[in-house]
Amino acid sequence: MKPGDLRRFKDGLKGSRRTERVSGQPFVVINIHPHLVAPQGRADRTDFLVGGRIEAGWSLRWVKDNSEALNEAG
Repeated sequence: MKPGDLRRFKDGLKGSRRTERVSGQPFVVINIHPHLVAPQGRADRTDFLVGGRIEAGWSLRWVKDNSEALNEAG
Protein backbone atom coordinates (compact mmCIF):
# COMPACT_ATOMS: atom_id res chain seq x y z
CA MET A 1 0.00 0.00 0.00
CA LYS A 2 1.41 3.40 -0.98
CA PRO A 3 0.24 6.98 -1.59
CA GLY A 4 -1.98 7.22 -4.66
CA ASP A 5 -3.46 3.72 -4.32
CA LEU A 6 -7.22 3.44 -4.79
CA ARG A 7 -8.67 0.93 -2.32
CA ARG A 8 -12.05 -0.05 -0.91
CA PHE A 9 -12.92 -0.92 2.67
CA LYS A 10 -14.60 -4.28 3.20
CA ASP A 11 -18.37 -4.29 3.70
CA GLY A 12 -19.85 -4.80 7.13
CA LEU A 13 -17.01 -3.41 9.27
CA LYS A 14 -18.07 -3.17 12.91
CA GLY A 15 -16.66 -1.18 15.79
CA SER A 16 -16.65 2.52 16.41
CA ARG A 17 -18.81 4.99 14.47
CA ARG A 18 -15.62 6.03 12.69
CA THR A 19 -15.05 2.45 11.51
CA GLU A 20 -18.67 1.87 10.47
CA ARG A 21 -18.67 5.18 8.54
CA VAL A 22 -15.95 3.93 6.15
CA SER A 23 -17.35 0.41 5.68
CA GLY A 24 -17.70 -0.42 1.98
CA GLN A 25 -16.32 2.96 0.88
CA PRO A 26 -13.61 3.48 -1.75
CA PHE A 27 -10.66 5.66 -0.68
CA VAL A 28 -7.35 7.05 -1.90
CA VAL A 29 -4.20 6.68 0.21
CA ILE A 30 -2.70 10.14 0.77
CA ASN A 31 0.23 9.54 3.08
CA ILE A 32 1.96 6.91 5.21
CA HIS A 33 3.73 7.92 8.43
CA PRO A 34 6.40 5.51 9.66
CA HIS A 35 6.60 5.12 13.43
CA LEU A 36 10.14 5.92 14.56
CA VAL A 37 10.16 3.90 17.80
CA ALA A 38 7.99 0.81 17.26
CA PRO A 39 9.34 -2.22 15.32
CA GLN A 40 9.25 -1.56 11.60
CA GLY A 41 5.73 -1.64 10.15
CA ARG A 42 4.04 -2.35 13.48
CA ALA A 43 2.67 1.09 14.36
CA ASP A 44 2.79 2.96 11.04
CA ARG A 45 -0.10 5.33 10.37
CA THR A 46 -1.87 6.37 7.19
CA ASP A 47 -4.04 9.23 5.96
CA PHE A 48 -6.64 8.77 3.23
CA LEU A 49 -9.44 10.55 1.37
CA VAL A 50 -12.83 8.87 1.76
CA GLY A 51 -16.30 10.25 1.05
CA GLY A 52 -14.97 13.77 0.41
CA ARG A 53 -13.15 14.04 3.75
CA ILE A 54 -9.60 13.34 4.92
CA GLU A 55 -9.15 10.74 7.65
CA ALA A 56 -5.79 10.97 9.40
CA GLY A 57 -3.73 8.77 11.68
CA TRP A 58 -5.34 5.38 11.09
CA SER A 59 -3.31 2.23 11.72
CA LEU A 60 -1.70 1.18 8.44
CA ARG A 61 -1.93 -2.50 9.41
CA TRP A 62 -5.66 -2.20 10.19
CA VAL A 63 -6.39 -0.37 6.92
CA LYS A 64 -4.48 -3.01 4.91
CA ASP A 65 -6.27 -5.88 6.67
CA ASN A 66 -9.73 -4.33 6.20
CA SER A 67 -9.54 -3.14 2.61
CA GLU A 68 -8.77 -4.38 -0.88
CA ALA A 69 -6.88 -2.80 -3.76
CA LEU A 70 -8.93 -1.41 -6.64
CA ASN A 71 -6.10 0.28 -8.53
CA GLU A 72 -2.53 0.54 -7.26
CA ALA A 73 -0.46 3.63 -8.07
CA GLY A 74 2.31 3.14 -10.66
